[in-house]
Amino acid sequence: MRKREPFEDDGRTIADMSGIAPQPTILPRRKPRKEPETSGEGLELTHKEKRWAVLGAMKAVLLIAGAYLLGLGILLGVLFLIWKP
Repeated sequence: MRKREPFEDDGRTIADMSGIAPQPTILPRRKPRKEPETSGEGLELTHKEKRWAVLGAMKAVLLIAGAYLLGLGILLGVLFLIWKP
């Protein structure tokens, strides 16, 4: 067997670990979120503008959901053709 030389500390710091505290594993605590700073005044929308904003968001959600449903339909169609008895 090979004999190992004794370890000598040369004093170099590879990674400073002085500011790291132990983290609880059972009940981890999250740091409170800071409120985002908004520049300018609050955004005031009329009733019509709010309705159009909601409809625009629904349009985006339905477009993404439709793409997923179309992909699922194509996948199921291909799988039924492959496993056809």
